[in-house]
Amino acid sequence: MKVAAILERDALVAEAAQRLATALREAVEARGSASFATSGGSTPGPIHRALAVLGPDHVPWKRVSIFFVDERCVPPSSNESNYRLARETLLDPLGLLSSRVHRMEGERKDREQAALDYAARLPEALDVVLLGMGEDGHTASLFPGAPALEEKSARVLAVQGPKPPPWRLTLTLPVLRAARTVLGVATGANKADVVRRMRSGERLPAALVPQAEWLLDPAAAGQ
Repeated sequence: MKVAAILERDALVAEAAQRLATALREAVEARGSASFATSGGSTPGPIHRALAVLGPDHVPWKRVSIFFVDERCVPPSSNESNYRLARETLLDPLGLLSSRVHRMEGERKDREQAALDYAARLPEALDVVLLGMGEDGHTASLFPGAPALEEKSARVLAVQGPKPPPWRLTLTLPVLRAARTVLGVATGANKADVVRRMRSGERLPAALVPQAEWLLDPAAAGQ
């Protein structure tokens, strides 16, 4: 586990937004466009808001396509929806065109086909990925001990998690490991144990994306 910095909460949010903005801007400069896959949970919302206030000099948003790391199998209007969180905190404030936003259709009855369809929409390699971490060490919807951790070819899977709603769509490790820039963020004392275990070398899911750089607050870092 690569720890990039340990920062108090406000400074962590600002640092995460700046790192993501720089990576997106450099991707656009290098390739003419950029892809950004974001996550759900409690951590990304403030980071989204910080990103949304950065002007086009920081991020050329008109050249950025938005993807999702995972999604609960709920309608997009649900309070449980990662898409809804991103829409309210990032997409709507930026006024991003819907054609640049690639939503995981978790509400579809045929979850396996929804996963296949989303895989077909992904770029060969995502430019920038924002990951969070659960108190069990999961990231995306890749949970400890799950068969999905052994996936070698499928890029998106329908999986079951330990908490309701159980069914999720998630990017797989091959996609996350192929991403050019991965920023992980973990906050709160409830993450301190898994952070300690991963810093000691335990291979929990959040530690299985080797290029990821993690920002921690002092509580998550056990300080």
